Amino acid sequence: MHRHALLPVILLAGSLSAQTVSYQRSGNNWIRSEGDHTYRVDPSVITIRTDLDRDVAGILEALQGELAGARMLRENRLGFRDIEIPTGGDVMDFVTQLRNTGLFELVEENTIGRYGVVGGPPTDPMFGSQWNLHNTGQTGGSSDADVDALEAWDIEDGDPSIVVAVADSGTNWNHEDLIGNIWSNPGETLNGMDSDSNGYVDDVRGWDFDFNDNDPNGSFWHGTSVASVVASRGGNGVGLVGLAGGGQDGTGCKVMPLNVGSAFPNSSILDDAILYAADNGAHIITMSLSIGTSAPVEAAIDAADAAGLFIDCAAGNGGFSVSYPASLPKVMAIASTNHNDSISSFSNQGPEVEVAAPGEDIPMCELGNTSYHSNSGTSFSSPHVAALAALIMAVDPSLTAAEVRQHIRDTADDVGAPGPDNQAGDGRINAHQALSDLDGARIEIYGAGTVGTDGIPQIGTTALPVINTTFDITVSSARAGAPGILGSSPAFGNYPIFGGKLHIEPAGMLLFVTSIDGSGDGALTFTIPNNPALIGAERYCQWFIVDVEASQGVAMSSGLYLRAGE
Repeated sequence: MHRHALLPVILLAGSLSAQTVSYQRSGNNWIRSEGDHTYRVDPSVITIRTDLDRDVAGILEALQGELAGARMLRENRLGFRDIEIPTGGDVMDFVTQLRNTGLFELVEENTIGRYGVVGGPPTDPMFGSQWNLHNTGQTGGSSDADVDALEAWDIEDGDPSIVVAVADSGTNWNHEDLIGNIWSNPGETLNGMDSDSNGYVDDVRGWDFDFNDNDPNGSFWHGTSVASVVASRGGNGVGLVGLAGGGQDGTGCKVMPLNVGSAFPNSSILDDAILYAADNGAHIITMSLSIGTSAPVEAAIDAADAAGLFIDCAAGNGGFSVSYPASLPKVMAIASTNHNDSISSFSNQGPEVEVAAPGEDIPMCELGNTSYHSNSGTSFSSPHVAALAALIMAVDPSLTAAEVRQHIRDTADDVGAPGPDNQAGDGRINAHQALSDLDGARIEIYGAGTVGTDGIPQIGTTALPVINTTFDITVSSARAGAPGILGSSPAFGNYPIFGGKLHIEPAGMLLFVTSIDGSGDGALTFTIPNNPALIGAERYCQWFIVDVEASQGVAMSSGLYLRAGE
C-alpha cells in the first residue's frame, strides 16, 4: 500500500526550470536544446561532483555491468571530476545509470559548443571558394545558388555511423583532408587472413576490385575527388569541406573506398563492388560513371536496393540521354548545375533525371596526399546528393532509402523551366530545406529505466505514426499483475526522466493507469487527430511499474519522444 501511494508523488516530483532543457537523438549522437540554443552532447566524457576526500577512482573500479570501464580523467579543487565513459556506451544512458547509483552529488553530461563567430563557416582555407556549399557570388555566380550547406550544418553536418560507398577509381584514404572520415571494417584485422569471413583478406579500408587486393587507393584522381565532395573533413585546418564531412565539428560520415577500375570503370567488377557495399555495412552507394547495360550489374543493384541502400549515379556528360546505370529505376539519376543555378551545358537529360546538384568548377581533393583542384561534370553532382542522403539518414535513421530519395526530390529548389523537367528533375537539391522538413511524426527512445525484479521493462511502439492515426506504447518484461502507470507530458522541465523522478512540468500531465497482465505486458493506444494545429506537437512518455525490488519501489522504462507531423 505504501508503494502504491508513493508512485504519484514520484511522478510529480523534481525541480522545475524557467528554461526548458530537452534532448533528442541525432543518429548515434545526442542533441541538447536549451530554449533557442542547441548543442551536441559530448559522447565520451561526463562530469561528476563528490567530496574531495572520496576515492572516486576506487568507486569507478568497483562499478559493474554497463558502467564497468569508466575512468577518471581529471579533477579540480571544487570537487568536479571528468569521467571517460566506456567505449561504445551511450552517454545519456550512462548518466542515468550513474545517477541512479546515488553515489555522487552531481552527474552531468557535457556539451560541445561553438565559438562566437557570426555565421560559423568552417576554418578550412578553401571553404571560401566552395560556391557549391555557400555561394556569395565569390566566383561571379548568383548569390545563394548553392545547396545551403551552412544552414543545414546547424542541424546535422555528418555522422560517422552513416557509411557512403564510393564505387569509383579508388580513393586515397591517406589524403590529409579525408583521414578520419574513411570507413574502417570493424570485423577485419591486418593479419593476412579473412578475419570476418566475408571473402576478402585484410579488407580494412574497402577493396580494390581492379587488382583484387586490399588497397583501394587507385592511380587516377577521379575517385578521390568524388569522395572529397562527400566527406572532406571540416575544421581540420587544411583543404576544403565535404557536404557530409563535419563542417561544424570535424566529424563526418564515413567513406567506403571501392576501386572498380583505375583507368576506367569495368562492368565485370562493378557488380561485385555493389554487393560488397551491401554486404559490409554501407547505407549509400554513389557512382559517377557510365557503362554499357549489364545483367550482373542490374542484379547487384536490385540486391542492394532490396537490402535498403540508397543508390545514386551521375546522369552523364555530353548533353545526351541519361547514361547507364543512372537510367535504371532503382538508381537516382543526378544532373549538374552551375554557380548561376543554370543547368550545365554538358549535363545529360531525360525523364530519368530526378534532381540536380552543383557540378561545375567544384573544388575537390586530388590524388596526392596534399593536392587539390577544381573540375566539372555530373561526376561531382552525384556525390552531393549522396552526402545529402547521409545527412538525412543521420537526422532520421528510421527513413527507408525510398523515403530519403523522395524527400530529396520534395525539398529541391526549382531551377530552369518551371516545374519538373528533363534537365533538372524536381530541381537543385537544398540540404537545409531537406533537413528542416524532417518533421514527420516519429518516435525516439531516450534515457534508461531503473532495474527492478525483471530488469528494465522493455518499451516498444508500432510503425511511425502520422496525423489521423493511432499508435501503441507497450511495456513488457515487467512483474505480472503489477500496476503500471504511463506518465505523459508535452514538455520536459530541466532534465529528462532521471533517477526515479519525472522532472517535467505538472501542467498538462496526463496519467494513464493500467495493470500488467499475466504475461508481464501492458499496452496503451494513443490517437493523433487530423488537426493541423497539432503538427509539430511534442510529447514525452515513460512507463512506471510498481516493483518492490526496484529503486524507490518503481521500475521505469526507457522514455519515448513523440513528434506529430503532417
